[in-house]
Order: sequence, then structure tokens, then C-alpha cells
Amino acid sequence: MVVVEPLVSEEKLRQLLDEQVESVSLDYKSACDLRDKGAAVELAKDIAAMEVHGGFIVIGADDRGQPVGNMQSDVAGLFDEATLRAKLRKWIPEPLDLLAARHEVAGSWIVMIYVGPNPQGFAVFQADGQYVDASGQQRTAFRKGNVFARHGTASEPWGQSDIQYVLERVVASRKEEWRREVAADFVRLEAGSDARRLAMAPASALTWNLDAASFEAAIIEQLRTGDDIPLKLLFERVLDDTRSLARSDRGVTDLPTVFDRVISVAALGLRLDRPRAVEAGIEVTGSLYEIGFDISREPATWAITSAAYWLELVERVMGLGALAVRLKRWDVVRVLALRRGDADDWRYWRSWLRHGLTMAARSRLLVEDREGREVEGSLLSLAHRVVAQRDFLRPGLSGEDERILDSLCQFDALAALAVIGETGSLSGFYPNFSRFYSNRTVPVIARLISDDALRQAIFPKSDQELADALRGLDAQARQVGFRFNGWDGYEDERVLAFLRDNPEVGSAV
Repeated sequence: MVVVEPLVSEEKLRQLLDEQVESVSLDYKSACDLRDKGAAVELAKDIAAMEVHGGFIVIGADDRGQPVGNMQSDVAGLFDEATLRAKLRKWIPEPLDLLAARHEVAGSWIVMIYVGPNPQGFAVFQADGQYVDASGQQRTAFRKGNVFARHGTASEPWGQSDIQYVLERVVASRKEEWRREVAADFVRLEAGSDARRLAMAPASALTWNLDAASFEAAIIEQLRTGDDIPLKLLFERVLDDTRSLARSDRGVTDLPTVFDRVISVAALGLRLDRPRAVEAGIEVTGSLYEIGFDISREPATWAITSAAYWLELVERVMGLGALAVRLKRWDVVRVLALRRGDADDWRYWRSWLRHGLTMAARSRLLVEDREGREVEGSLLSLAHRVVAQRDFLRPGLSGEDERILDSLCQFDALAALAVIGETGSLSGFYPNFSRFYSNRTVPVIARLISDDALRQAIFPKSDQELADALRGLDAQARQVGFRFNGWDGYEDERVLAFLRDNPEVGSAV
């Protein structure tokens, strides 16, 4: 399952090669020389087509993802982002969300290109794509004014089904503009900054239907002044609104916004050191999660499945946990790792993270069928995409910053250790981090050994118990990571020395 996220690392490339089958979001090309106009035109066609859904183009691999070994270093070097954009600008207009990189895999140069979904829904070619082929024939790949989309593994003129998808995305984007207008209505006639005017407006003015920037500014002002009444009223309305949205067609587009606003309150609390806001945001997120059980009991009366509902929430919880890791708020990491309810619905579940992942997997939300072969997706990649698209979950970082995925992996590993420490069992977690290289996760494991504050928050037990937990975590991570060229052990002398100092009981030293 290809998760379209703004990454062009070697690690992501290896994951794409392991897909072994092309799809709407993945195209393999055995060769492409940008010095050849025909190759450049055909590449432009594929990139523009991918702007509908977003995706990756991998050059230097056959249609099964196997490196072909025929790309020379100078040809691969032409695919730096500046050169590629300059080539494409003749045919494809801005905005163009694009990243490119080259990597050497098994002695072969391979280029990967990330194409983000066009914020306007699609790209309209601004010039004809014409060239002369090797036989001397004039070819036209597309005309000025054409719109292309990916259909299966082909880049073709768009059709009715593409239009519906684009409309839904554009409508969702336009709603954010409408929310900005709603915020402006509250403040238009008064003096002072918009944020302060919103904060001084009636308590009912604080609504999740504000645009993201206005909502965050209003929350900051209220946290600054200590006025928590609007926030309490908002959270009361959020629960009722969520139930209504989950029963209507609006739920698909509006529920993610509701979830974003609630999580953003906790994220602001983290950044501004306002523990009550963090606690309130997490508590309401937990209450929202409980609504999913009502959905699961009477699925016919709701417009969204419980598994999809839970997955939307868990992706954001993972993003909040990654922010807590970057801010070294280990107490919040623990709370997020161990959150669960008290009702019978939770009888068999150690945490909401494990529950949400399992429900998504059972409903095949993490699986894609490719020509009869099931391709398993990654929860962390889905969470990474969510964080990359939301400023409030990555303050100070661009969506492409590698520290986002690093902190997601580290949160996942710390959450697993918190569960092990709390339950004494190795069965209450799944090592999502093991899909990725060890060097993303190991630094926080090494820190756990030496940082007393981190240790007390996540695993307040003896060295021997921690060493045993680390061995169990490593064993499970290796089993999963082997399938994805990911985790291959701790590879850090601080961790290895700790394990040597605390050998398994009964083992030879």
C-alpha cells in the first residue's frame, strides 16, 4: 500500500521498490533521460496525471520494482529538483508540489520523484507536449488545456470518476476558506488584532468551524488570559457535533477538521506549557474515541465505519505523541501510550493505539489489493502524511523534515515500552517503527537508558526488567522489519553495553 508522503529518502525508495506492482500512486520507469525531449514530455504527462491523487515515480526499475542497472550517474544527476522543475515548467503550471532525489541501490542508480496532490485539484497543461520519436514520427502526448489522471497504471485524460474525486477535495479546501470568513465575521467591526477580538467575542464564538489559523490564534489568546470557559463550551459542542456529523454525508469531510481542532488544543498546550489544555485536549479526544464504539454497535445508522473513524483519530494521536517526543514531554508520551477506557469495550485492549491499529487492519484499511497480491500499509506512514499536512503538529518544521518521521518512530517505540512496563506482557503492542531504519528509533532508546526523567515516565522498573523488555521489543521488531528492509537491531554501543551488563537470566556472560 503506497502512502503518499513528502519523502524521497533511500528508505522510502526501498519501500516503493518492495511494492513490486505499479498503481495509481506508483509508476516504475526503466529509463528516462531528461536530455531527450520525448522522455521529458512523457515524464511531464505522468507527473501532471499524478497531481490528482499524488504519488511517486521511480526511474531505473522494471515494472516489478527490480533495479535495471542501466542509469548512468550523469543522467541521474539531472534529476535535481531545480533542473526538473525548469524542464517541467514549459508544460505544467504552478503550483507543483514536487521533490526529487537519486540513490544508489545494489550498485544501480535509481531516481525517485514525489508528486503531491495539486491544491487546486488537478493540473491543466499550458502547452502542447509534442516530440519526434526514434523513427522520425511526430508524437503528441497531450494538448494545451488537457487534464490527465492516473487510471490504474496508466496516465490518461481524466474522466467522470476523477471529476467527482477532485470536486470532493476542492470542496474540502474551500471549506477552510469559508471558515476564515466566519472568523472575520466575528471581528470585522471591532478594534485590535483578529486573535484578540475573537478571544473577547462571546464564548459561543469559539467553534471548530473557524479556519485553522483563526482557531489557533483564539486559543492562544485565551490560554494567555486564562479564560477557559469558551474552550469548555466548545468541547461540549464538539461531542454533539461529532455524533451529528458521523450520521451525515458531511462526516467524511468535516470530521477530520473536528479532530484537528481538538488535537490542536493539546498541541498548543504542549508548546506553551499549559498542562490543563493538554489534559483537556486528550480527555476530549478520548471521549471522541468512545463514540466509535457506538458506531460499531449500530453501523447501519451511521455514515462512517467505526474503523475509519478510529483510524482518523489514531493518526492524529500519533502525531501529537511525536510532538511530545520532540518537546521531551515524556509524561504526555506515557498518557498517550496507555490511554484506554473503562467500559467492557476495552476488555481485551491495552491501549487505544493498539485497538485503532487492529480495527483498521481487520477492516483492510491498511491493505491494498494489487493484481491478486495484498500489499500491507504502515500506520506510521499514514500518521506522517497527516503531520506533514498540518502546521500545528510540526511547529518550526517543514513537511519534508526527516525529524517528523524520526519522532513518530520514537513515540511508537516508547509507547510499546510503556505498555510492556505497565502490563508485563509483550502482547499489547505492534512495532510500527520496525518498518523503518533503526537509526530513526535507537537514539531515544539510548536516551531512555541514561535519562532518569524519561525512564521514570516510560519504564520505571529495574535495569534487568528494562533489558528484558528491550530484547523482547527487538525480537518483534526484527520479525516485522525483515519483511520491509527496516529494523535491523539497536546498533548503538550505549544500548548494546546496557544489554551486556544486564544479560538474560540464566545466560552465559
